[in-house]
This record gives sequence, structure tokens and C-alpha cells, in this order.
Amino acid sequence: MKYTFSVPDMSCNHCKMRIEKAMNDSGKVSSLNIDLASKKVNLESALSESELIKLFDEAGYDAEASS
Repeated sequence: MKYTFSVPDMSCNHCKMRIEKAMNDSGKVSSLNIDLASKKVNLESALSESELIKLFDEAGYDAEASS
């Protein structure tokens, strides 16, 4: 399933790398695109929205689903 998340606290490449690592380490994200300028993360995953939000939380970021 495809998701878009808004991550307001994501502000630099370090933030981007932490989120990339959390998503890639899950082994359940097949596609990942992070846009720092818009603070949006687009991804494709078999995980549920709540499971993905938990991954963001574990990486240290609040995220909410957006369209």
C-alpha cells in the first residue's frame, strides 16, 4: 500500500538518514522517497499506517498521514 506522511520536525539530511534507516531496517518498506523541502515521506509498504507511525516514533519523529 502507498502512504504519504508529513514529518514537521524533519529539517536536515541527518533527519532524512535516520528515517531512511528506520524504514529500511524494518524490511517491510519496498519504496521510499523523502522530500526535505516539503517535509513529506512517500513510501510503499505492507505495514499498516499505525505500524509505520511507530517506526517514525522509534526514529525520534512525529509523523501523520497526509494526502
